[in-house]
Amino acid sequence: MRLDHYYYLRRVLPFFAFFAGIEVVETIITTLLEAGNVDWGGWAVLKTFAVFVVELVIAFLYWMVPYFLYLLVLPQKRHGGKFDRVATCLFFAFFLGLSLFEEIAEGFFWDEFSSTFNFIAVDYLIYTKEVIGNIYQSYPIIPIMSGLVVVVALVTWLMRKSLVPSSPAPGFWKRFFHLIGLLLLCGLSFVSFDTKDTDMTGNRYNTELAKDGMYSLFSAFLKNELSYKEYYPTTDERQAAAFLQKELNEPGTVFLAPETGSIARTIHNPEQEIHPNVVIVVMESMGAEFLPENRKDGLILTPNLSRLGAEGVFFPHTYATGTRSVRGLEAVSTSILPLPGMAILRKEGNENLQTVGSIFQQKGYEDRKWIYGGYGYFDNMNYYFGNNGFEVLDRTTMDDKDITHSTVWGVCDEDLFRRCIQEADRSSASGKPFLQFVFTTSNHRPYTYPDGRIDIPSKTGRNGAVKYADYAVGEFIRQAKMKPWFDNTVFLFIADHGAGSAGKKDLNPETHLIPLIIYAPSLIKPERYDMPISQIDALPTLLGLLNWTYDASFYGKDARKPGYRSRYFISNYQNIGYCRGDGMIVLKPVKEAHYYKNGEPVPADAQAEEMLQEAINYYQHASGWRKNLPVASLPAAREKK
Repeated sequence: MRLDHYYYLRRVLPFFAFFAGIEVVETIITTLLEAGNVDWGGWAVLKTFAVFVVELVIAFLYWMVPYFLYLLVLPQKRHGGKFDRVATCLFFAFFLGLSLFEEIAEGFFWDEFSSTFNFIAVDYLIYTKEVIGNIYQSYPIIPIMSGLVVVVALVTWLMRKSLVPSSPAPGFWKRFFHLIGLLLLCGLSFVSFDTKDTDMTGNRYNTELAKDGMYSLFSAFLKNELSYKEYYPTTDERQAAAFLQKELNEPGTVFLAPETGSIARTIHNPEQEIHPNVVIVVMESMGAEFLPENRKDGLILTPNLSRLGAEGVFFPHTYATGTRSVRGLEAVSTSILPLPGMAILRKEGNENLQTVGSIFQQKGYEDRKWIYGGYGYFDNMNYYFGNNGFEVLDRTTMDDKDITHSTVWGVCDEDLFRRCIQEADRSSASGKPFLQFVFTTSNHRPYTYPDGRIDIPSKTGRNGAVKYADYAVGEFIRQAKMKPWFDNTVFLFIADHGAGSAGKKDLNPETHLIPLIIYAPSLIKPERYDMPISQIDALPTLLGLLNWTYDASFYGKDARKPGYRSRYFISNYQNIGYCRGDGMIVLKPVKEAHYYKNGEPVPADAQAEEMLQEAINYYQHASGWRKNLPVASLPAAREKK
């Protein structure tokens, strides 16, 4: 039978040919660029290819739904007519343009995250101003988009006579059943295939290369918050609580209501409390790989942070809980594990929690400020800090005359730290101690900063942004030393996350390594601790250095206390990890657990089983944060005691 008789095949074949061709070319290019990271084993390549084809076909089915709907409502006698040809050409141009645009955007996304569209991309769709601004400042968008328009117009013009078949259209009911069949296929694929099914090779690059970007984006949009108990391994609630009460039982700890499974506790420190000013600085992307001691090329990018580390309490092997800023802010402010899905900053019910703000408020710190150089509506930061004990000061509260340089993400770090000093001067005038929680932005694409500060020109890459961020820290401390409040101030510097998240495994601990520095030369003697600690330990360790006695349900521990057992937590959206010694447990949907030793996947042994149980205990208990972390839960626990 002649091809002309297959009406719908003739209709969709040009669309599929270009769609598949674009996907194949983009995947081949990315694969070649990542050739050294891909698993080229025959079975791994076969599985990767199979998943790639399945996702490609499913994504194309979704694309065709509006076109099939158009073919249904178009009267039969107008099929093949002038209106049909014009409408089909316009739809083809839109389809081709959007497909090309998606591949270009995915290329930018891969360049940043070594991943196809995922949970991050869903977040970024909400904050179009920052994201589009960042892309515009980082890439030659106008030439790229102009070229895209030219290509789409040229291809559509060349294909104009091939898009509409000359054969007669089926009747209305046949077209109706074609649409129903397509919808059924889409529904079947939705319930039977998930992006988690792409993880078949054990190599993250193969997994990401197999995915279709738009399908992955759609899947991530639907699954941006996951129920731990529904999707991850679980255990008996009492067992999890008993383990954590033992694990968190530091010297001086008294649990308030252990029989309820709560970890609410009073942490007693025997020494005399001090109540200095405290400035917590969370630095954008300042991974430990930028410290001189970790560099193999001899570059000195962070002389100021290195000096502060040597003169303060230094934890060079701190591990960030995630790969996004909200994870770092969550860990430092709330001392909680990285639960799957969104960070607490983005979740509902995140008001009035036990945070650094509530603890300092209990200690009489009336002046508590969240200071950010960007627009704090991004990632819900202003709402979170504003509803957890902080006065919100972001870019909207800055005068234009105080801004010397900015990007779409925020003002340069010098301007931000200058604002911190101004606020510290105002706070100090009251005669009462103050708390500042500060978040920097300069070490982020497009890597621009004021000229003349360092020996690396602006917008030449990450190294320049790192060195400028370090320079700004040095200037901040230099100016602070001239202030009367400096000698009574504790500075804490920590990164939100590392500079990258690429790696062959689902979770790569080496990319989470960050420094933690607590600096107060007049108050705290220098010390260095080389054991691995978690980012969630930063707050309890700070409070321990202040010798405070306080109530909390934190999951972190004071890393300086005797008996501290080293462990840390890392995550990447749906994958959550627990690391201890040379082992790592990765928990994944649905109810999966994988064990790694010395960075390599290995069969489970006795140590793996023990670590798996510990990981489940931690994450399952922390998943009840809405019950355990509100400030109001502490008086309730005390009453039960």
